[in-house]
Amino acid sequence: MATIGEDLLKLHIKEGKFSPAYLFYGEEDYMKRFYLEKIKKKAVGDNLPEFNLHTVDGSKASIDEITELSMSLPMMNDYMLIIVEDFDFSTASNEKIEALFAGLGEGVIMLFFCQSIKPNQQKSAWKKAMKLFKEKGSVVKFDKKDARELAKIAVSAAKKRGCYFPQYLAASFIERIGNDLNLVKNEVDKLCAMKGEGEITAEDIDAITVKTLDASAFDLTKALIGGNPNQAFDILYELIDMRQEPIMILGAINSTYIDMYRVKVASQKGLEPAAVANFYSYKADWKLKRAAYSAKNLSISQLRRSIHVLCEADEKCKSVGEDATVVLDETVVKLMLIAARSRQ
Repeated sequence: MATIGEDLLKLHIKEGKFSPAYLFYGEEDYMKRFYLEKIKKKAVGDNLPEFNLHTVDGSKASIDEITELSMSLPMMNDYMLIIVEDFDFSTASNEKIEALFAGLGEGVIMLFFCQSIKPNQQKSAWKKAMKLFKEKGSVVKFDKKDARELAKIAVSAAKKRGCYFPQYLAASFIERIGNDLNLVKNEVDKLCAMKGEGEITAEDIDAITVKTLDASAFDLTKALIGGNPNQAFDILYELIDMRQEPIMILGAINSTYIDMYRVKVASQKGLEPAAVANFYSYKADWKLKRAAYSAKNLSISQLRRSIHVLCEADEKCKSVGEDATVVLDETVVKLMLIAARSRQ
């Protein structure tokens, strides 16, 4: 056994043939919980869960306590499932980690679930644990799904609820709300509950879904570059009314300008946005594609000056005595003036 993907994990669950040990980690929390519940239902279900299902707080339990529990046997069932949440293997010795894997009882499934911690393979104990998971069990990393996958999920989820979600609208919907799968499903549920049945429209999305800060910052920047001051300030004050921290708003705007600067420099070297996404490990290259479109009328010099203005604003917002809202207003005006030079 080794590192496996969702397809093989689904097969484990479907056939009821489990690895003795699993390590679930990664940024996609929804899918981690989803498959955890699937394993619980298949391996234990209603078969004496008080004996065959144990959840351990790994932040408080020692490896000795976990090892002792792992030596138990299932009662009147094929499996006993032990879920260990957020256990940091760096707190254990290599010898005790080996003893844990060597002492697993027959029919025992040990599932280590990383929610608040990340495996740190720079540390000897984590490296040892990962090696043993791959030799004796299964490692499953749940990465965030890309925009294309999420759009397909949104379309499928809407269809199951009797609504038609056009693919092009689903793509813009993901750009609007971000790449958190749990949020995607919740927002689709809201849309379908409001719609009842039929085709979901752009007006429906605008009426009921809330943009992420990043999406709002992009729209604000787009308005600045396009010479639409009223729209830019409407977006800004909407964010302030929503109690977004000024420093966070500035950070999101700055991130948008950095995206534009990166793709602008790359384009002069003949590189596509996808190359920039790979180099900087972007989770979604569509952010850079839209940044490339927005930056086409700005020079590298204008982008540099804009980023400098945003850095100065960041310092002011962090200074005692400065009104952060006033700083935001001034910064938006300065950015608009810089962008206006490209339209003259």
